[in-house]
Amino acid sequence: MKQRTIKNFRSPWEMAGLAPSTPVLLAFSGGADSRALLHLLAERSKHDGFDLYLVHVNHGIRGEEALRDQCFCQALAQTYGLPIFVKALDVPRMAKENGKGMEETAREARYAYFAELMRTQGIPILVTAHHADDNLETLLFRISRGSGTHGLRGIAPQRPFAAGVLVRPLLFFTRREILSYCEENGLEFVTDSSNADTAYTRNRLRADVVPILEALFDTPQKKATEAMCALGEDDAYLSALADELYEKAICDDGLRCEPLRDAPIPLFKRVLMRWVADHTGHSPERVHVEAISTLLFSDAAGTEVALTGDYVAVCERGLLRILTREREPLDMGELAFCEGESILFGNRVRLTVKKDGLNTNVHNLATQSCIILKMDSAIINNSLHWRTVRNGDRLLQGGMHKKLRKLYGEAGIPPHRRAQMPILCDGEGILWAPFIGVRDEIPTGKDAYMVRVELLSLETAFAESQRNGGVL
Repeated sequence: MKQRTIKNFRSPWEMAGLAPSTPVLLAFSGGADSRALLHLLAERSKHDGFDLYLVHVNHGIRGEEALRDQCFCQALAQTYGLPIFVKALDVPRMAKENGKGMEETAREARYAYFAELMRTQGIPILVTAHHADDNLETLLFRISRGSGTHGLRGIAPQRPFAAGVLVRPLLFFTRREILSYCEENGLEFVTDSSNADTAYTRNRLRADVVPILEALFDTPQKKATEAMCALGEDDAYLSALADELYEKAICDDGLRCEPLRDAPIPLFKRVLMRWVADHTGHSPERVHVEAISTLLFSDAAGTEVALTGDYVAVCERGLLRILTREREPLDMGELAFCEGESILFGNRVRLTVKKDGLNTNVHNLATQSCIILKMDSAIINNSLHWRTVRNGDRLLQGGMHKKLRKLYGEAGIPPHRRAQMPILCDGEGILWAPFIGVRDEIPTGKDAYMVRVELLSLETAFAESQRNGGVL
């Protein structure tokens, strides 16, 4: 192993594509993996001429054992004459506060500290001691969770990180090879007792599943790493094509459906995943992507897909959009009917009332977004008002009291828009529901008012429907 490792081991600067003199930061736990890597890097730093720094994070999880590891790392750094940065964290408290698991919290906090050091100390390369066994365990874990090719790429040998590059020079070596290297070179290391706790999924895979694979196949760790590299190449190619599709589909208000519908499934699903992540800050689950895909091809009016956080995805007239879900029903109270223009619900609705010298032969004409009322001013001033939709609202049409909720669904008005819809009422109830219609037998008079409700950014789409459907 010793000669083979030296022969095939690549310097971090080579993997990162940077100059041989580029400083390197080694994430050093004191375990066998990072201990072997320290030994290799210390020799390479002398030969290649790069400065080597160590960083150790005490997560505050294992008490005295963690303190032992910290002291071991500090003593070893002194032996090698290398600078070491040490960070003490209280991961149990942090996990409780952010509502995440201990492993996830520890990893996020650890890498946040690495990134901070790289920026403040001007170190472009971070090195971690992940190896082929880690990669196999990652593959098994992600297969079990139903990952696509992006997740099945496994641990990347190198990738951008912080203001530099993260590289993993041991990724093509097995744990057994690394332990042999430590033994051959007389390298002492510490052992994390939590690695034997099979309550953790990764440890259970390591203890129960990997030995079975090793009994059936020769070095399954390396074969898995090769497979993941091939998947990574395929995924990178598809992702590049998806980026081109994303630029064609994206617009100010959302994603245009037409380019996506014409694209192969692997491409438009990647676009949907990127789009949701960019707008919500959360990577979507497969169920979210599948639901949005159904929405994309059905153009199902009035349907919305609930996403992580207070977000919903909707499809409106050939456009996919992500909106913030209202936590509480909107209620603007009762707004008096009067001339002028009002902007409601944070610039989402424009309400216009204009008294005009219209043709006196036109009586209470209503289109989807506009109504011409011919009523006496006294009636208008005394009884007309605006309000938002309420549970149980009904509209009298064709001699029947129809549920407004059902009428909205039939008209293809999504739930998030219904909550923002001002409806015109009088003493008898609902007189006009925009985009739905007017009540039977509304009062008439000599004064004419033109009333318009515009759902901003969607009025053009509804106008098209108006041209096709005419007067309600």
